[in-house]
Amino acid sequence: MNKAQNIIVATDFSENANRAVEQASALAQAWHAQLALLHVFNDSVWASLKAVYDWPGWANAEDPAKLAQSRLNELAARIGKEYAVPVAAHLLKGRASQQIGQFVAAQPAGLLVIGEHGENWVRDTVLGGTALKVLEAAKIPVLLVRGGHRGLYRQILIATDFSASATRAARLALDLFPDAQHHLLHAYVVPFEASMRMGGAQDEDIRHYREKEYEQAMLKLEAFAVDCDIHAAAGFSKLALYGYPASVLFEQARGMQTDLVAIGKHGGGALEEKLLGSVTQNVLYHAGCDVLLSA
Repeated sequence: MNKAQNIIVATDFSENANRAVEQASALAQAWHAQLALLHVFNDSVWASLKAVYDWPGWANAEDPAKLAQSRLNELAARIGKEYAVPVAAHLLKGRASQQIGQFVAAQPAGLLVIGEHGENWVRDTVLGGTALKVLEAAKIPVLLVRGGHRGLYRQILIATDFSASATRAARLALDLFPDAQHHLLHAYVVPFEASMRMGGAQDEDIRHYREKEYEQAMLKLEAFAVDCDIHAAAGFSKLALYGYPASVLFEQARGMQTDLVAIGKHGGGALEEKLLGSVTQNVLYHAGCDVLLSA
């Protein structure tokens, strides 16, 4: 793909969405890309808001759709001037996840940028319901912005289980950020280790099997690195560590001061393509940095 020449960013004007807009704008500036700025206006949300909050000012308030369009235009104008990038503002009407999905499907964009959650007062907790639906359905790469990083990423942790989905994630990270330090990470365990202990296996036996698994993991990591051409990155490393994938990833991300985690939608198990894998969802919910999700 060699950089995303067209970037889509969705905003509901919340603080988290603002961070996504700023990062999308910084990337557009770095890549000389065009930016599509989206806001989805939902009439039913406004109706519910009026029903819950009996505020006298609602009666004389200006048409909320017009207000949203005006605010969107102002934001687009500021972004275009501040970052010197072409920005197109799009006000869509309906359910956010559906409208964003349809817009993305109709555009020749290379990246969708969203915040981790907005002001959906019914369903948003850690990762908003809208964000999760968009992540599951998107046919292009998605950047989930949750930190304060601006511009190109420098320390990228790439989670791999050697599946096709992980391969796409690694190649995507390299295509978009070739000058970054790329760290390939695979978490491994000894199959049926608990059962072996119950059957009488000693610590020395378990260590032996762990060493065997580590050796196999490093061989697979080298083959994976070659297949993804990670050696072409400005810098790279390979890590095979014992433990549960998400826990290992979080610990390494903190220790390396990672500013981006790249991961596939799902692993090599028998999961449907339309669903996010359990490890991927765990990362999306709990990673302390931005997350790049391959298509």
